[in-house]
Amino acid sequence: MAVILDHPQPAALIHSFPEEDLHFLIHDIGLGDAQPLIALASNRQWEYLLDMETWNRDRLNDQLATTWLQLLLRADPDRLVKWCFDEKLEFFELYLSRNIELRVRESDQVPSDFGDGFFTDDDTFYVRFVDYPVATPEEATVKTRRNDMLSQLLRRLSFFDHPRYQGLLMEAISVIPGETEEELFRLRNVRLGEKGFLPFHEAVGVYQPLRPGDIGAKGKKVLQPPSPDETRFPVPQFAAIFLDGDNLFVRALKGVSESHVIQQLQVELASLCNQVISADQEIIRGRDHLKSMVSKVSSYLSIGLELMTESTADNRELMASALLQRHLLADIFRIGFASALQLKWQATRWRKNSWCQSQHVDLTFWDEAWLGLLGGLLIDTPKFYDASNASSNYRDFQTQEEIEETGRGLGQVMALDQLLKRMDVSMAPVAEIRFLTYKNLLLTLWARASLKALPVDEDTPTIAVSLSAFKEFYTALWANHGGHRIIGDGKKAEFLQWAAEASDQSPADLSDRLGTVFEALFDEIERELSPVKAGNLDPRYVHLFLLKP
Repeated sequence: MAVILDHPQPAALIHSFPEEDLHFLIHDIGLGDAQPLIALASNRQWEYLLDMETWNRDRLNDQLATTWLQLLLRADPDRLVKWCFDEKLEFFELYLSRNIELRVRESDQVPSDFGDGFFTDDDTFYVRFVDYPVATPEEATVKTRRNDMLSQLLRRLSFFDHPRYQGLLMEAISVIPGETEEELFRLRNVRLGEKGFLPFHEAVGVYQPLRPGDIGAKGKKVLQPPSPDETRFPVPQFAAIFLDGDNLFVRALKGVSESHVIQQLQVELASLCNQVISADQEIIRGRDHLKSMVSKVSSYLSIGLELMTESTADNRELMASALLQRHLLADIFRIGFASALQLKWQATRWRKNSWCQSQHVDLTFWDEAWLGLLGGLLIDTPKFYDASNASSNYRDFQTQEEIEETGRGLGQVMALDQLLKRMDVSMAPVAEIRFLTYKNLLLTLWARASLKALPVDEDTPTIAVSLSAFKEFYTALWANHGGHRIIGDGKKAEFLQWAAEASDQSPADLSDRLGTVFEALFDEIERELSPVKAGNLDPRYVHLFLLKP
């Protein structure tokens, strides 16, 4: 901010900023500290700030409007008053209609007839602020701030042009709020639509899936030829500076050398980010939030390029650079997002007719990793489950490899669910068991079969195995290998044979579908229980088998 204010023409410099960049700069500095910049901003930039900050979806938020009107009033009160009359009359009329009461005194009336709280500048038009109950100190502060701001603003409006001020008050109490708000919202959408902030019902089209083979039918985009005088329009810079990482989209951009093409791609990227922000109904006010949105767009663009260049073994970046110049970034984004959306649709279709749904089993049944995977796919916008991420386990997909990894995990869940369905497992004997997972259910069923226990059905009181019987199974489970206890191949083959017979499948087919799952299961048994001798087993601390207390 100091550099800007020390510029020979700071106002001209601020006016050259794209509205989006000035918006983020003000939030970076802080609303209170950035008042000198707000004062230098043009009316067009002021209008953008109100468009972005004072609306919640299709409703004008009075509290946010108060905050920003107060900022503008402190920054340049005279210009705000003139702007109110000349350009934002309908906006102020709607705001005033919700926040003031008006009484016009007749010649035979006295002010006391109106009640307490009214004030006037001319002894004719009496104004009182709309009162509403407050439940917390914060709400009382908001109310006080509104009253102070409106007092100053109305006084300045009256001094600036009193006849127009009287007309403003009369129109404010006679507007039809619903119609006025709808028209203001329509005009706001028109202004923001020019920057890519489309209305939600239009912006959500960016998530409409598109197959790689269908993009050719949409035709090629038109690249504007370079301007002879090298005229450059103000292009939002914030989206571009957050492009980092080493994905295919970022590498492909490095292969574009023509400056006019780079500028057009920059405009496309900013517009696409704004469209995704509108579709997600997000309010972006800081660098970190914007950075995550740019990362999301960049990642799905990279996935789209990966899918479109699958058949290209060499010079993949060169092919991707050509695709960026041939097709709209929005279409490439749709191709990338479609691959994640396909996984969501697959998970939704499976769950509807799955064994776990028919048995009313919670998703916690699939243990932490698969619970996270399914949780990310069953929400409206599919996410990748990343257990290593400390801030949040869910984030947007970043590479095609993550799409494929999630697809493999979903395939394993579906195969295991089908196994339990074919085994005709009843949940009645385990309905009261806490912390039930596919792991301890499957392993306990195997232990019961090895111990020749009665089959589990609705008449079985419980699936859990007694500790004394389990010790017999546990002792036979281990083999000695170099002084360490392991589960030998014979026991693994015995488990596979049991599962195959119980589900009426061949061991080979079952191994192809679930072999890696079974191996991981035995590895977990070895990690948790191999150091534990049979005499030291305690049912309270054995989680991979269901044991009676």
